[in-house]
Amino acid sequence: MEKNNWIFLTRDEALDAIAIDFQQYGPQPLIFRELAPLILKNRYRIVQQGKDTSLWIQHGREYPLQKIDDKDLGFYFSHILETTKYPLKIIARICAIVFQTRVCPGMAVEKDKYGLWIENHMNGFTCCRCGHCCRSLGYSNDCTKEDYLRWQALGRRDIMERVMIIQEKGKDTQYRIWLDQDTGVIARTCPWLKPKPQEQSFCCLIQDIKPEVCQQYPFTRKHAIMTGCKGEFRPSPQGKPPGRSLDH
Repeated sequence: MEKNNWIFLTRDEALDAIAIDFQQYGPQPLIFRELAPLILKNRYRIVQQGKDTSLWIQHGREYPLQKIDDKDLGFYFSHILETTKYPLKIIARICAIVFQTRVCPGMAVEKDKYGLWIENHMNGFTCCRCGHCCRSLGYSNDCTKEDYLRWQALGRRDIMERVMIIQEKGKDTQYRIWLDQDTGVIARTCPWLKPKPQEQSFCCLIQDIKPEVCQQYPFTRKHAIMTGCKGEFRPSPQGKPPGRSLDH
C-alpha cells in the first residue's frame, strides 16, 4: 500500500512557510477571512459595503477599528504570528487553512522536537511533463546544501557551476539555482529542461539527481493551482503522520 508523505516543520519553520506563502501568492481574501478569528480573536469586523467585503481590525483595546487592505493583511498576520505565542494546536489549524492540507501537531522522534506534520499530496500526483514549472521558475530558486554536496560527490561540475553560493555573516549559506553564466543572473527557465517535440512534452536532463525543490514540486494541490501546474491529482489513502502525536 502506498504511504502518505509528510514533512515535519518546527514552529519557526512553519511560521516562515506561512510568511512565504503570503508573500508568494499575494492577497488571498477567502483564506484571510477564515484566519481572522484564529489570529485576531475578537479584534476584527467583516464589513459589507455594497458588493465589497472588507476587514477592519483593532490594533489594541484602546484603538478604534481601522480598515486594512488585503494586500497588507498577509504581512500583518505574519507579524502577529511571529510576535505572539500561539499554542501549537492553533498554529496547526492556521497552517491547515493556509496550505489547504492536513496538519497535525506532534513530535519528530529522531529530532526530539515538537512541531507540525504537514501532509503533501504527491502520492496522488501525476506529472504531465508539460514543462510549465521549469519554464517559469518560482518564487524561491534555492537548492539545499545536501543537493550541492551530492553533485560535488558525483563530480557534476556542470551543475555546480550553475549554483550561486551566497554567504552573509550571521546567516545561513544560500544556494541559488540556476545561474546564467553569460549574464551572471539567476535564469527564469531551467537549463536542464529538454523539449521532446514528437511527444509534445519535456524531459529533465538531470532527473535522477535534480534538486529537492524539484522533487517535491508541487507538494500540495494548492501550490499546483497557484503556480499553474497542469498535472493531475488522484485520491490517495489517508494515513497518519510518522511522528508522535502531541497528545501522546
